Amino acid sequence: MRSSSKQVGSYENRSSACTKSELFRELVAHLRLNRAPLREEWARRIHEAELLTAMSSEEIFMEATAIYDNYVKVLETGIVKDLQAYARDLSRRIIHRGVETHEVLGIVLLLRDVLARSLFGKYHGDFELLRRVFDAYEPAANRIANTVAVSFVEQRERVIRRQQKALQILHVQEEERKRISRELHDELGQALAAINTHLALVQRECVGDQDAELRTGIADVEKVLVGAIERMHGFARALRSAALDDLGLLPALRSYLKDYAERTGLLVRFERSAKDASLNAEQKTALFRIAQESLANVAKHAQATEVVVTLGFAEDKMQLRIKDNGKGFVVSQQRTAVEKNRLGLLGMQERARLVNGRCLVQSAPGCGTTVMAEIPLADANPSVSTDAFPLARNEGSRAC
Repeated sequence: MRSSSKQVGSYENRSSACTKSELFRELVAHLRLNRAPLREEWARRIHEAELLTAMSSEEIFMEATAIYDNYVKVLETGIVKDLQAYARDLSRRIIHRGVETHEVLGIVLLLRDVLARSLFGKYHGDFELLRRVFDAYEPAANRIANTVAVSFVEQRERVIRRQQKALQILHVQEEERKRISRELHDELGQALAAINTHLALVQRECVGDQDAELRTGIADVEKVLVGAIERMHGFARALRSAALDDLGLLPALRSYLKDYAERTGLLVRFERSAKDASLNAEQKTALFRIAQESLANVAKHAQATEVVVTLGFAEDKMQLRIKDNGKGFVVSQQRTAVEKNRLGLLGMQERARLVNGRCLVQSAPGCGTTVMAEIPLADANPSVSTDAFPLARNEGSRAC
């Protein structure tokens, strides 16, 4: 009892001696000292509340670390400008991952609660001091939550407007690609085919030895013309796959992979585990363009001998995965200007973001590269199959 009285007395002395600024510095120091266990408790609460489900566990850990440190820093400074800058930075990092406004507010309120419980555990022996601690903490914590929520909503609206504008631009570009592709295929293709037919007729009309040299010349021209027709058709398909518009994503990918395997000589395997998923035109185009860019990178940079393309359905998302057995690279280097220009990773990631998806890259030197694109589906119950097949030699690839 005597020691208990001394302890209460010490709390009372501290309670009267501590100024508000000193108290605030003390509680901030406590939160910094207990950073690791408090952050772990917060991450556990986030998981239990089923928040940030659009992010991987690794992403949640990285953001939890950054958010916790910034939160404590803002508590210490209390500067509105710092609060707003922190909220905008948080918004820029997580909006494109599909995080909703209520989730952002939820994780900030959870962190406020976790820290409040920790402060209660530290100061509950002196109710007067505890009251003063919460009088100092709660207004700042509420201010952070409100600022983050408002800034997130504002940033989200800016992102949505920017995405809508970008989608309109991409739509115009794709329509122009479609128009040029069809003109190449229909107009120029038909003209070249007609020229080839006339040359064949002229060649048949040439008789006798005196026309032998002319027939040889016509045959040479026909070979050049056939090659030009094939290249023109290749350009048309590269601009815009007719199969994508007429038949859908699955046939378009299979057709493209057949041509790709024939052109590059790579061993190509196409695995599919979903059919008839409800993808709109923008989503189909995004996945097809991501596949094109990824495969172009494999051919140009990977020094690979084999690539596996998988189109599958997982939960409420369509997943496209391109995995090669090439030389790989250090993923962090993709942030440099050289890597951005060389690999086109930003373009793939931006295409996925514009349709509320995401594009992730995993690689390491000597371990190949995997590009994973995920697109949310409107219909979460597509018919599913487990087909997996190589593109056979007679389809333009070497056999697996």
